[in-house]
Amino acid sequence: MTVTWDRKLWAPVIQGLSEYKTHCDLYFREPTFSDFLIACNDDKNAAECFLENASLLPEESAYDETTDNNLRYIGANPNNYVSFNGELWRIIGIMNNIDDGTGTKETRLKIIRDESIGKYSFDNTGEYGNNDWSSGALQKVLNEGAYWNRGSGECPYGNNGAVTSCDFSAIGLTAEAKALFSPVLWNLGRSSTYEDVLASMFYERERGTDVYEGHSTEWIGNVGFMYPSDYGYATSGGSTTNRETCLQTSLYNWKNFEDCYSNDWLNRKISTWTLTPLNSTIVFHANVNFVNGSHAYSTYVDILPVVYLKTNIRIVAGEGKKENPYILSLP
Repeated sequence: MTVTWDRKLWAPVIQGLSEYKTHCDLYFREPTFSDFLIACNDDKNAAECFLENASLLPEESAYDETTDNNLRYIGANPNNYVSFNGELWRIIGIMNNIDDGTGTKETRLKIIRDESIGKYSFDNTGEYGNNDWSSGALQKVLNEGAYWNRGSGECPYGNNGAVTSCDFSAIGLTAEAKALFSPVLWNLGRSSTYEDVLASMFYERERGTDVYEGHSTEWIGNVGFMYPSDYGYATSGGSTTNRETCLQTSLYNWKNFEDCYSNDWLNRKISTWTLTPLNSTIVFHANVNFVNGSHAYSTYVDILPVVYLKTNIRIVAGEGKKENPYILSLP
C-alpha cells in the first residue's frame, strides 16, 4: 500500500489496498502559504496564485492602492526569498499591467537581488554622467556586458569616461536564470522635485512622460533597478507611525520617522540606485533611511539588479524563508 498527497485536492490518495482490513493513521497540519502556491502548479502561474492566496499573508503583504493595485511584500523581513541565479533574490511584488514590450499587459513577479553586486556609476559620460537609463553605461553592463555574460570587463566608475575593472564571472547571470525572465517596458519618467514626493506621487511620475529634454520616456529590456515607489510601498510602518502615515509622508522626510524606514525590507542599510531621474544628471537612490539623489557619475551607490519573471513561472518548492527560499521553475 502506498499513500501519496494530492496537493491540488489537498487530500490523501491511497493505492494498493489489500483485501484484508488495513489500518493506518494520518496526521494533518494546517496548510501553509507555500503549500497553496505549490498546489497551484497544475493550472496557475506563480503570480496568479500569489494574488489568490494573498489573504494568508496579512502581516507580510499589502496592496499599494495605485491604479494598478499591485500586491507588495512589506515589513522589515518578510518571507519573500527566492532561489535565482544560484543565489538569493527577493520578491518585490506581484505587479499588474506590465507591458511585455509589444503592448500586451501581463501580471508578473518582480524580483531583486538580495545583496549588492558592487558600487558603480549609473553612467560615466561627461562631467556629471548621463541619467537616461536607456543609454547609460551601467545599463549596458547589466544587459549586454560583463554581468549579462557572466564574465569580466570594465564598469563605469566616475566621470569623463572613467572605468574600473569588474568581475562577474561568479555572480553574473547564468543561462538557467535568463530562461526564467524576459524583457518588459520600463518607464523612465522623472520627478522634478524630491522633498515633497510621496510613494504614490513617485509611482505616477515614474510612469509619466516628463523627462529631461532629449531623454527617453521608456526602455524595453531585461535588467533594471527598483523605483523609488517600490522602496516606499515596502514599508509596514510601526506602532508609533503606521503604514498609512508613512505613505502620506514624503520619502525624503522618512529620515525623521524610524517606523517607516526600519520596517521596510528594501531599506538595505546601503544606498542603492533606482531608475528614476530628478533633472539632467541626478538619479534617485534609496538611502539608509530616505530617498535622495546623486549625480549619475557617483561611485558610492550599490547595485541591486531587478528583473520581471516570465508569466508562466511556477513556485515548485520552498517556504519563502531565507533558509528555505522558493524554488522557481518553468512548466
